[in-house]
Amino acid sequence: MSLARFFSKPRWQSKDESVRRAAVATDKSPELIESLPRLVREDTDAGVRIAALKRLADPALAQSMATDDRDEGVRKIARNLFVELLAGTHPSAPALTDRLRLLRAQDDPRLIEQIATSAPEAELRMAALQRIDKPAFMLDRATADSDPDIRQAALERITEESQLARIIERTRKTDKSISRRAAERLENLLVDRGDAVAIETRARQLCEQMERLLREGEGGDGASRIAEAWQSVAGKADQTLVTRYENALELYALSRDPDQVARLRQRALDRQHIEQELEAIAQVLAGGSARSRCEELLQRFEALTGLHAAYARDGDEASAVVSVRFTRLGAQLAALQSMPETSDSEARAIAVAEARADQDAAIAARNELQAEARAEQALKQKRAVEALQAAIATTSEAIRAGKTAEAHKGHAAVNRLRRQMKTIPAAMRDQLADIESEYAKIAEWQRWSDNERRQQLCEELEVLPETGLHPDAIATRVREIQTEWAHLDQIEARPARSADGMTRRFRALCHKAIEPAKPYFEKRDELRKQGTGETEALVAEARAAASAEEADWRGLANLRKQATDALRRLDRVNPRERKHLAAELKAALSAIDERISAQYALIETAKQDLIARALALSEQADLRTAMSQARDLQKLWQKSGNGKRSRDQAQWKQFRAALDAVFARADTERDARAAQEQQTLDSAANLCAEMEALAHASAMPERSSVQRVENEWRALGIRDGALRQRFESARSALSALQARHDREQRRAEFDIWLAHYSLARRLERGEIDASAFNASRSGLAPLSLAAEEIEARIQPLLDGNPVATGERDALRDCVLEIEQLAGMEAPAEDRQRRMDMQVEKLAARMRGVQAPAPGNALRELIATWSQLGTVDDRDAALESRFERALQATLETLA
Repeated sequence: MSLARFFSKPRWQSKDESVRRAAVATDKSPELIESLPRLVREDTDAGVRIAALKRLADPALAQSMATDDRDEGVRKIARNLFVELLAGTHPSAPALTDRLRLLRAQDDPRLIEQIATSAPEAELRMAALQRIDKPAFMLDRATADSDPDIRQAALERITEESQLARIIERTRKTDKSISRRAAERLENLLVDRGDAVAIETRARQLCEQMERLLREGEGGDGASRIAEAWQSVAGKADQTLVTRYENALELYALSRDPDQVARLRQRALDRQHIEQELEAIAQVLAGGSARSRCEELLQRFEALTGLHAAYARDGDEASAVVSVRFTRLGAQLAALQSMPETSDSEARAIAVAEARADQDAAIAARNELQAEARAEQALKQKRAVEALQAAIATTSEAIRAGKTAEAHKGHAAVNRLRRQMKTIPAAMRDQLADIESEYAKIAEWQRWSDNERRQQLCEELEVLPETGLHPDAIATRVREIQTEWAHLDQIEARPARSADGMTRRFRALCHKAIEPAKPYFEKRDELRKQGTGETEALVAEARAAASAEEADWRGLANLRKQATDALRRLDRVNPRERKHLAAELKAALSAIDERISAQYALIETAKQDLIARALALSEQADLRTAMSQARDLQKLWQKSGNGKRSRDQAQWKQFRAALDAVFARADTERDARAAQEQQTLDSAANLCAEMEALAHASAMPERSSVQRVENEWRALGIRDGALRQRFESARSALSALQARHDREQRRAEFDIWLAHYSLARRLERGEIDASAFNASRSGLAPLSLAAEEIEARIQPLLDGNPVATGERDALRDCVLEIEQLAGMEAPAEDRQRRMDMQVEKLAARMRGVQAPAPGNALRELIATWSQLGTVDDRDAALESRFERALQATLETLA
């Protein structure tokens, strides 16, 4: 063969594996493209198979090679390629619809998990997630997946309390919706399980929500939702919380009932009237003229008796307070009435006249001042009346609707306008009186409800340190309670009073609740301080590396990754330093990126020079020199390093195209050689098929046919691994066929005896008669082993005579002999007998008697068993033992 013809051979058919690898990866020959599937399956070099597999990027082929290839490295790369194609991360990945179809056909849990983790499309990840049942994987996807729907779907698949708690902790600051939903599901599980703490927490929250509705006067939808949620804890909550909820629900229902509101308003007016009268009586009793006005006071007090009795029927806290004051003043009036008179009637008359004169003078002075005030406020009054009228209407509407918060605001506005107006027009006084009476009841409800709530907040603060909550959760809850306390003061228009007893208790409890968490916060501050120092050190290191004369590019890339991670995890540094450190990290990242960009520019220039040199090779006259230089340029390209990915890929295409032009010049002569090699492979495949046909034939083939196929195979000198493996498999199958044939021949005489013996036993047991026996025996093969013994045993039965039963000890000895031959253990009751027999045989051998071969020994035992006679029912166990031992012996001999 000439040198030119040698170099004209296609590179992908070269004997050099590295050349074939490079050609399979880059050459564009149509013949090569067509042969890629065959190369994937049949090429002897693993690298060539990998290159062909990567170039084809066929999902079905990659999946097949991942399990069928003989090389572990090829299987691993094929599996990774299949995962990339199925996940959609490979440039040649199929369409999403095809990948969804392929995913439905997969059953490898690890593969499905990889798709659920790495697939860029949320739809594909969701489809994979639905095929997975591993709780730990669901926990990871519920916190790490980028799609909120997938996170939500994974969360809904989690039913373990411990995992829900971990999700809450992980997403507490990063994903509020998942954290909130996980908390709801965990709370539902705990409530359903009967957890006392969870039930108490939910019951308290529902009570708070109902009380908030009562205060703020929201619509009925919120109340219905709360009532529906209450059903889950209705029969499990503490009785105190049940009473609290029922009271809030009753007040809420009353606020929505016009008749009840009207009745309560009337009660408020009755209470206001009773209190005003009692206050007037008390002022007189406190003055110096009580004795002289005793009768008048008694009459006014008696007039209140009926009204007070009707008011006190409800028996609530407010009526109890009024009743106490009513009873006390009644006792004082009774004591005053029983005192003796100490002044005459004239003195009493003078005192009355003086009191009246003083009263008249006071009225005159008041009227004069009012007239002056009206004159001074004439201009302001006109404008203020309109504003007050609007405020009264707004407040009245809020009170009628039961909207406490709006009622507070409206009442504050009315009071502000009243203070500005100084005097109120007569036409508006009745409206103001109505507003005040209605607001008094609302305020009374508010104060009662809010004080109850304040007491509950204090109780919650008392037990908060013992709940075992996370310190952050305790601090958050304390802030929430403080906010709610301030809100209660705000909606009551009540200023913060530090001297108030409940307020002092509340502040002390807040301090006590947060005290156990202080070590945690101190430790967290210490860790944040440490994190701040580490971040500052990272910034300094990154700046130094970016400005070094000789850069460690791998180290720079690592520092860039660390800086990026530190930028994402700034929550571990001091909050006051976060903004500053974020700016420092961004500046360090910019310096690193600038240094890396400069290096990328150098690499790009070097590779552009290699491209120019590769283009010049196409004009090289000496093909061998051009190919050698092309390989050298490939090595230089690898040593030039990696630049920016997009630019690297574009330059590689130019470089590869220039080298392909050089290697393409050698492809023409290689086609003929490829055809010859293909013909050889086809001949080898035909020989494999012929050998497989011989191996699967029903009868043993002739030795000459087998020898001819093997000679032709050796003459071909095939090196293809798949074909060699196929031929060897067919040869092994042929050897197995020969072994089965030999085994059947060795067992033939024993199997024939078994068939005759079984038929004879049926005759002995009376299962068949003589005619049926003869008919069945005629269909069996002729008996050669123990034929006389069997014939002697069944002939009496055929003649109609009984057959003698075999001697039990002889039968037993025969069974022990064949069990020993089979290597089986004897039962406990026969062990001594078997040992005696073995001793006799040993003594015989010592006397020079040679033991028969195993096959001959088995034939003698079968003959002995056949002539011992029939086995009755008492010895059925011996017959079963004999048959088992016979089968075991036959297996050993075969």
